[in-house]
Amino acid sequence: MFYIIAVGMSFGMDFFRQAVFESSREIAQFPTEHVDPKYPGYIRIDSSAIRKKNPKIWQDFVDKIQNGLLVNASYKFSSRVEFEGGLAEKMAFEIEGFLFSFHIKQYERDSDHGFEIFDPEYLADIPEDENIGRVVYLEVKPTEE
Repeated sequence: MFYIIAVGMSFGMDFFRQAVFESSREIAQFPTEHVDPKYPGYIRIDSSAIRKKNPKIWQDFVDKIQNGLLVNASYKFSSRVEFEGGLAEKMAFEIEGFLFSFHIKQYERDSDHGFEIFDPEYLADIPEDENIGRVVYLEVKPTEE
């Protein structure tokens, strides 16, 4: 459900779209709480491979985003998630010449614990009643090589 609600719905937000644009130069971060406070965490976005590949491909990507690419991509979330155990999940899909790869690689503790970022092997050490955030890494690349 996390991908469908927190990540999928993020794709329709202007703030997320701006983060994708910014991620062509450096990794951008989008808080998933903007979608629903029940799903804490971040999406760390990297689309730099598109800009590095070719400025024309980058402009095509920008144009497609402005014409609804991210909204269309949000409908691809329903059944593509691969579970890796615990809260770890990954997913990838292609749309309009671009590959979107998502992977939950880390987690975030709650405010009482300083929003500490930790790796999956420490998940068992976290109290069950603590609200854990997910850190999703999103990499966007052109599908053309």
